[in-house]
Amino acid sequence: MKSTGSGADAFSLVEITLTLGIAAFCLITVFGLLPVGITSHKTAREQTVANGILSAVISDLRNTPRTIPRGQAAGTPQFAIQIPANPVAAAPGDTTLYFSESGERLGSAEAARYRITVSFCANGSAAKTATFVRLRASWPASLETASASGVMETFCALDRN
Repeated sequence: MKSTGSGADAFSLVEITLTLGIAAFCLITVFGLLPVGITSHKTAREQTVANGILSAVISDLRNTPRTIPRGQAAGTPQFAIQIPANPVAAAPGDTTLYFSESGERLGSAEAARYRITVSFCANGSAAKTATFVRLRASWPASLETASASGVMETFCALDRN
């Protein structure tokens, strides 16, 4: 800041221009980061919802009452997933479930955001073997897993014996 002879303090034109340039550079940087932040937030939200859905499906599988005799085929109480009898000699067909953006179960893929695929894996011929389950969440539900924008996968072992 320069002092004029009259005693009034003032900024020079160079100082004001330099200050405006620095402020503009900072604002452009902040505005440039906004799309990255919005995309990261959307991705994190979708992963959180998918993780919650997978947790609910695993909880449903684990809360299925044991059969008498143990290891027989059963259906889960909440999502009606058919658990095959133990041992699982050949992998049965996949079960596909559809969920909305809020994690609510839907009957079809039309309005669904998430597709959950439940696959039971062959576990050998021993009668006292865990039932292996592979769960895959993909979104959007209308696309196949290979072309989906997001995919999460987890594995679960059930003690049905």
